[in-house]
Amino acid sequence: MVEASPMERSSNPTLFSIQALRAAAAAMVVIFHQVNAERVYGGGTTILGGWAHLGYAGVDVFFVISGFIMATVTAGRFGSPGGAIDFLAKRAIRIYPLYWLCTAAILAVLFLRPGALDPALSDKSVLGSLLLLPLDGGPLLVVGWTLTYELYFYILTAMALAMASERRVPALVAVWATALAAAQMLPVQGPWLSLIASPLGFEFIAGVVVGLYWRRLSIGASVSLLIASLVWLLIACGLLVDTPDRGQAAGVRALAFGPPSMLIVGALARLELAGKVHVPRFLAAMGNASYALYLTHVFVLSISGRIFAGLGITGSVAGNYAFFVATFAATCVVALLVHHLVERPLMRFGGFAWTKLRDSRLRPLGLRVYDRGQR
Repeated sequence: MVEASPMERSSNPTLFSIQALRAAAAAMVVIFHQVNAERVYGGGTTILGGWAHLGYAGVDVFFVISGFIMATVTAGRFGSPGGAIDFLAKRAIRIYPLYWLCTAAILAVLFLRPGALDPALSDKSVLGSLLLLPLDGGPLLVVGWTLTYELYFYILTAMALAMASERRVPALVAVWATALAAAQMLPVQGPWLSLIASPLGFEFIAGVVVGLYWRRLSIGASVSLLIASLVWLLIACGLLVDTPDRGQAAGVRALAFGPPSMLIVGALARLELAGKVHVPRFLAAMGNASYALYLTHVFVLSISGRIFAGLGITGSVAGNYAFFVATFAATCVVALLVHHLVERPLMRFGGFAWTKLRDSRLRPLGLRVYDRGQR
């Protein structure tokens, strides 16, 4: 769900197909939450159902993309404690500032108008939410739970960067996958152990694997894998759409959506490298803004829902369709604005501040770090 910053990916080609896939994944999550928005503000009329409930799978696509990106941007950077610190710092700059702003907005509403939000939010740990620690029920910002998983993946990646050589990465991934498979046999309680043992880790592993080997795919194999992945998704969605929870259990979704996401990512990347895929600029732009879309869409849906319901627009099929289209468009517009006016300046400032701190503190200690453009 979080894209690599420009300073991390400068030594790698920008894959616009992966950006477009990130945009599609974020859009899926928006539609998934629009189902609940219609339930609350739709006046008893329902137009969203069936496959719209499966929009949660956008998160699974994000996790695979995240593993793919981590395998790509860390190539050639292993065996360096300083590089590991640099990696984590850049990841923190990428994730935390905009997330903190969104969490601060929730805290402001809780303070000024506590009745406007779910009363259960007042019982959540503010510090745990801000740090994205594993919490029962997740952090204050409902979508933040996925970022806790991302941070866990990043920490494991940083440990590998600090202590392992690059040729041992496949073995480390195999060990992690084996340990994670064994953990499925054990009783797990508490948010920390649930995070470590979650089957969703297989999705990040799948992304790492495809990130290591996607360049070896032939064009023909890539096309075949893309077709196979689409068939897999259609079958999985068809099987899950009428089940009570639509397959949201971690083990079910990891099996249903992890492997096809892995195949899609690898196939699209290889086909684009071969010049067989061309991505419209708008989709690439939305991919760049996907993190902003992911964090801000819940605010847009809540505000829009109150406006539409207050004006009496919802409550009919036509009104709810207008609500769906207008709010979806609004989430995209807000995301683009936030990305360009807030997120990018925050990243530039954070990157500048970290470079200054890194060069004044890490280099004098003799810790090897990687400058922009270095592998």
